[in-house]
Amino acid sequence: MKIHIVYDENVKEAEITVVCRELSDEVRRLLAAAEFSENKLTGVKDSQIFILRYNDIIYIDTADKHIFIYTSDDVYETQLRLYELERQLPVSDFFRANKSCIVGIMHIRSIRADIDGRLLLTMDTGDKLWVSRQYAADFRKKIGM
Repeated sequence: MKIHIVYDENVKEAEITVVCRELSDEVRRLLAAAEFSENKLTGVKDSQIFILRYNDIIYIDTADKHIFIYTSDDVYETQLRLYELERQLPVSDFFRANKSCIVGIMHIRSIRADIDGRLLLTMDTGDKLWVSRQYAADFRKKIGM
């Protein structure tokens, strides 16, 4: 991969242009890393890259070693790992619900306690997600429950 940097005193905002033959994993990771600096993530759907704002993310989940970002409109894939996303997302807005899921707090519609100490979340989209016992105490503290 080649990197070219052009300095121009007249430029008001930095701009990144990527020229590539194909949307390789390397290019996807580069774009995802660049977007983190702006409170945005990149997600891939149908071989297109979409810029996703943190506020639009309902939850992030893993399946078959792939990471998916769920919004109210669609599902996108990202090349970033769950632990990388957890470090970058604002702690005040997101929390780890279990080993494979990060949840956007503002998109929780309701919470139901289960007998075994887990919590069942119903999201704005109607999706139901479990908060495991391991993470339930931290979640309760976070929301003042």
